[in-house]
Amino acid sequence: MHPPKTETWNRILVRFLLAFAFWEAIGIPLRMLFFSKFYFDPSLRGSFVPVADVYWIGPIAGDLIQTLFLSFLYVYSKENLPVGLVGGILFGLIYAITAFVGPTLILTNLTNFVPLQLAWVWVGFQTLFSVAVGAILSIGWDEQ
Repeated sequence: MHPPKTETWNRILVRFLLAFAFWEAIGIPLRMLFFSKFYFDPSLRGSFVPVADVYWIGPIAGDLIQTLFLSFLYVYSKENLPVGLVGGILFGLIYAITAFVGPTLILTNLTNFVPLQLAWVWVGFQTLFSVAVGAILSIGWDEQ
């Protein structure tokens, strides 16, 4: 494995910004769609902050950090993945399984910290995020 060159860093940053902008355009409405059922559930009312009180810098900063991390991870793992869109989708699925599905399986079986349905909706949301970012990072990546 060799360190990335300047052209590779430029490619990483451009794809990172594209992936981040794309996800932010669809991420906020998806959050509201996925979690609205739980927001209006009387038993979970104390767990969620009212939408008017959400400091949107928090979710946006979280997406920024996660997208940047996925960009670097993709660059260092792309040599071992299939070329193109298939590699990006495979990367997103593998990342989602190891980062979200595995820990959620462990935590939901060992604790009752959050309702089971809420945990799996979060896993689904994060899996969509990982696959979308992986696909965007992989499209049109030319090898030197």
